[in-house]
Amino acid sequence: MTRIAVFAAGALGFAVCLSGAMGAQRPPAGVPATAMLLLRFDGNHDGIVTREEMEIGLKADFAAADENHDGCLDPSEVRAENQRRLERDGAEASPLTDWNLDGCVDMREFSNTAHSYFDLADKKKDGKVTLVELRGPSMPLAPPSNAPRRTGMAPDGSTTQTPTNPATGLPY
Repeated sequence: MTRIAVFAAGALGFAVCLSGAMGAQRPPAGVPATAMLLLRFDGNHDGIVTREEMEIGLKADFAAADENHDGCLDPSEVRAENQRRLERDGAEASPLTDWNLDGCVDMREFSNTAHSYFDLADKKKDGKVTLVELRGPSMPLAPPSNAPRRTGMAPDGSTTQTPTNPATGLPY
C-alpha cells in the first residue's frame, strides 16, 4: 500500500512539474507561437529580446548541441539537435540544415533562422524586439472617410472598378 501511495505522489509531482514547464513555453496573449523562437532568449524576462541576449542564448545552445566541442555539428549531432527542437517546439520547430553541404553545421548555419526572424521582427531596427513588434498590427487601418469607395459594384448592379460622378455619370 505504501508503494502505491509513493508512486501516486511521485506521479502527481511529475504532472505538476510538467504542466509548469509546458506553461512556461506558451507565448503571451496575442503573440504568435513562432515568437517563442526569440522569446526563449529573453534572459532577464522583461518581454524584450535584445540582439545581445539572442547571441548569448544561441552560443549556449550551440555549445550544448556540439557534444564533441569541435565547433561543427556533424550529422549525428544535427539529428540529436533536431529531435530536441521537435520535442521542445513541436510544429513550430525550425530544423537545422547543412545548407552548404560540407558535412558540418557551423554557428552561422545554426543561428540563421533566429537571426532572420530577429531582423524581420525588429521593426524599429534598434537591436531590440518587443512584444508589440512580435504581435504585429492588431487591426488594419480603416480607409479615410473622404476617400471614394471602390466596391466593385455600381448602384445598378453592374460591376465596375472605377467610381463614377453621380452628377455626370462619368468616371472620376
